[in-house]
Amino acid sequence: MNNAAVAWLMVVASAVSPAAPHVVVQSSIRQVVRLLRDPELSRPANAEKRRTEIHRVAASLFDFPEMARRALARHWDGSPARERAEFIRLFTGRLEQSYVGKLQAYAGDQIVYQGESIDQAAAAVRAKIVTAGRGEIPVEYRLSRVGARWAVYDVLIGGVSLVSSYRSEFNRVIEAESFASLLQRLRQPEAPAVATPGTLGRTPAHASRPTPPPGNEIREFRLAEGSGREMHVAVAYTYAGDHGPADVFLHAGALLGEELASRVPGTNFPGEPVSSGSGSVTLTITKTRVDDTGTFTSRTLRACLVSLRTRSVFLCRNFPLVHEWD
Repeated sequence: MNNAAVAWLMVVASAVSPAAPHVVVQSSIRQVVRLLRDPELSRPANAEKRRTEIHRVAASLFDFPEMARRALARHWDGSPARERAEFIRLFTGRLEQSYVGKLQAYAGDQIVYQGESIDQAAAAVRAKIVTAGRGEIPVEYRLSRVGARWAVYDVLIGGVSLVSSYRSEFNRVIEAESFASLLQRLRQPEAPAVATPGTLGRTPAHASRPTPPPGNEIREFRLAEGSGREMHVAVAYTYAGDHGPADVFLHAGALLGEELASRVPGTNFPGEPVSSGSGSVTLTITKTRVDDTGTFTSRTLRACLVSLRTRSVFLCRNFPLVHEWD
């Protein structure tokens, strides 16, 4: 076979074989980190240029329409096409801000890639963030084939799904109000520099006049629904932001003696991310068998605010279990 034929085959192969999932993820993260560290782009006069460049990289990494569909879940099919299109646009902006914020939070830490798995049109890229004196945080990028490329449709940090976190918040707004209300909240500019799940629609009217942050508090633990092996509870909280701008989670579980019937963050401890300010999240607690009959004997539930970066619990509150859950 002559050199021209070999060269042609290489071109054809590159056209039909997308870059491997781990290459897509690593390349995109390197590009965004480089943009964030560029001193010239950090100047206020170049803010729009930096946003444009970051959007270009993020658009090549993420499948934003698919992430939007998953975040709306069962509400997607019943929404008009025009409103879905606006939701994708607004949600894309929200996701980009959240993604950049998380990369900024870990900019000084080391990211170690641990491998990938591919199952036909789905893939996962596993990594860990090695923090200085704060342990390791597992990260998993989930991808699917979109045309001739691999694209991310979800990111799990410490076992917590980014899309699921938004889904919980969006569902709460739609169920309590409407899809139109959700769009209205997404149209509002974010008060914090980084938009993350849990901040939806809480931009104060007097944002130009900052007030001192409130103290940390877990105010209410209310049963939303319970049956079978699962109990859904709504937990109201206030987080002052004193443990960092990101990666603080609200967790809940059954209190058995002095132990939570769950695990520490980073080891699949159930919870939802929170942001500075006040809000409410809905958590699912799974029934824990503590005797031979399978009876749930604990009469106390506990909610905790946990820092994922330091793996420390900095606030807990116990609540009596008033729901008969057998």
